[in-house]
Amino acid sequence: MRAIKLSRKTHKWIALLLGIQLFLWSLSGFYMVAVHLDTIHGDMLVKNMAQGVVSYTDVAVPLERVAELYPDSRIITLSAMMERPVYRIEGTETRLVDANTGQQISPLGKDLATQIATYHYAEDGEVSRVVLLEKDPPTELQARALPLWRVDFDDVWNSSFYIDPNSGLFTTRRHSLWRIFDFMWMLHIMDYDERADINNTVLRLFSIFGTLLGLSGVWLLFYSFNRRRDDGLAQ
Repeated sequence: MRAIKLSRKTHKWIALLLGIQLFLWSLSGFYMVAVHLDTIHGDMLVKNMAQGVVSYTDVAVPLERVAELYPDSRIITLSAMMERPVYRIEGTETRLVDANTGQQISPLGKDLATQIATYHYAEDGEVSRVVLLEKDPPTELQARALPLWRVDFDDVWNSSFYIDPNSGLFTTRRHSLWRIFDFMWMLHIMDYDERADINNTVLRLFSIFGTLLGLSGVWLLFYSFNRRRDDGLAQ
């Protein structure tokens, strides 16, 4: 009788533990398939991402002059920032230089970072906060390096745009539905720290619990058949 009670208790408590996680898996999975991925990415919030290609013949400062001014450069790229031709220089550090004046623009100040964010913003909200993040990045930035300017907009999405102060690049955007998705993803893969490891210890542990649930069910089933057989013999 003790073995029967033990099998029932073991099966019950493992089933309860796994049942809670199964509910969280179902809930998070439903959200991730119910909300369109383009909406999660925040595509509706962004415009002017595909800027025209700039020709070296259309700028006042030639590439050779930039290479002379920054001898430590490894990669020099001519591109556009708000339709303004700029050189992005990668070397010991990343720099941004105006391709018409040769003046170094980086690191970007608050006003220019706000202008870039507003230039790419496709909604009607107003800028509510601008802050330079230099340490303790929020989890929503994932592995992106600091520093970054965060520009928040007062809209229904609670949108945040991130601008790199060194390259002037629009790095990423975040909003409420993305943040909910990120939380659901954390619940789904059970990585409560970085929310990226799909082969973490907790997930492996619950896989073991799943196996134990099946084995305890077989154990309970074994005693159930034995009980029926004993009842039949007693009759």
